[in-house]
Amino acid sequence: MSSLAEPMPTHPGLLKSVRFRAGRLYALLDDGREISVPLDRYPRLHRATAAERRSWQITAFGTAVRWPDLDEDVGLAGILGVPEELVDEGAGFEVHRRRT
Repeated sequence: MSSLAEPMPTHPGLLKSVRFRAGRLYALLDDGREISVPLDRYPRLHRATAAERRSWQITAFGTAVRWPDLDEDVGLAGILGVPEELVDEGAGFEVHRRRT
């Protein structure tokens, strides 16, 4: 039996940009997906002015976003709800796993 469905990507995507609307943080990924999370998950961003929220930069090779004026960093793994190692591998980092 064969399937015409496309396989699920193993690359989680990397951050390309962010935006805010209606109490949510939207993260645009380099694979075209846009993920949103409630802004109240990030109290500093929730309390920030629109101008402070617009002052962001993608860091860590696309695995995080930083708001320097707020001293706030948000990792893509947390937005996606996946293990950090998965995002790091997608960014091309060598991940060393502990043997049990």
